[in-house]
Amino acid sequence: MFISNSIEKNNKLILFVFSFYLIALAFFSLRSEVLYWSSLSLYEFIIKSTNLIPFKTISAYIQSFFTQSVNLDIALRNLILPIIAFVPFGLLGYRLTGGKGKFLQTLLGCAAFCFILEVLQTLLRRGSFDVDDIILSVIGAFCGMLVFFVASKIKLWATKAAGK
Repeated sequence: MFISNSIEKNNKLILFVFSFYLIALAFFSLRSEVLYWSSLSLYEFIIKSTNLIPFKTISAYIQSFFTQSVNLDIALRNLILPIIAFVPFGLLGYRLTGGKGKFLQTLLGCAAFCFILEVLQTLLRRGSFDVDDIILSVIGAFCGMLVFFVASKIKLWATKAAGK
């Protein structure tokens, strides 16, 4: 009974932290005060600002490291930030799903959440829709799941070692 209550309270805490994290992520993703290409109609804006070709932006930023055609700070920020920002999604989301074989469920949840953010950024003109942002975010969530998986294996190993 005590263990069951403890697990339930732990899950509620993780759900609260995960919810707070998602709200903060949405806030920071949509907080830009810049309205891009405000002279364009929404349709024209969507046509000009949307990237549906996987790895188009990623490869352009990677290429900019070699050609120095884009400020390296901008390239690094656009490649690394989405990954780092979604590591907690993988960690917390995977933990909430029970952690056993729920890799795909967590990755699909991450992709869906990121898709919604991308659509909102476009509709509110706080950014553009870029499929590469979704790819990078899913990579970040995957990294978070790996951290959870490795940490749980280390905990299991430490528990077994302490029991001997």
